[in-house]
Amino acid sequence: MLYLDANFFIFALLDNTGKGQRAREIFRGIAGGREEAVTSPLTLDELMWVLIRGDRRQLFRTAIEGVYATPSLEILTVSSIIPMTALDMMEEYDLKPRDAFHAAIMKENRITNIVTDDADFDRVKWIDRITF
Repeated sequence: MLYLDANFFIFALLDNTGKGQRAREIFRGIAGGREEAVTSPLTLDELMWVLIRGDRRQLFRTAIEGVYATPSLEILTVSSIIPMTALDMMEEYDLKPRDAFHAAIMKENRITNIVTDDADFDRVKWIDRITF
């Protein structure tokens, strides 16, 4: 099971370098049912924010509906305890709030693999980071 970070979607959607190509390969594997993946509403919020900042609002609906339409990709619910767990993650691993939220969601759902370009997750010993 893979947890997909926001920058995975950003690279898959917008990047034309090797990183973007690799992200799209991983995405095709998920869409093709070769890999199961999850993400969270926080990820979608981050994706929308990047599209706003990049003046790419026209991609909102395509990007978000595309995520929801992807087979083998589930959007997790976020429990009310996540902010408290995120605080622990911030203190223990020196994570920024958003990264701490992602780690807390992963911990609650017993997910140890994250697809991200963000090396900050390397500080969390129980998380295995998959780069693209």
